[in-house]
Amino acid sequence: MDRTRYPTAPDASPIAAQSLDIISSILEDPSPGLVEIKLRLRQCVAAYPRHPELALLAHLLKTSSLVNPKGGETLP
Repeated sequence: MDRTRYPTAPDASPIAAQSLDIISSILEDPSPGLVEIKLRLRQCVAAYPRHPELALLAHLLKTSSLVNPKGGETLP
């Protein structure tokens, strides 16, 4: 992942920095079963340049809609 597209730690909000760490962790994972997930995540990263927190949110929402097409369960 090209971290130059995102704010560095001193310029980033804590949530943006945490989101970038999560995104990097997923994209750097060598597991072959993550190919589709990585593709969707890269699309979200491209859609929200310089906003990793929004990219991660979009990815989670998209993944949730795919896993739970009828809305799934609600949180307690």
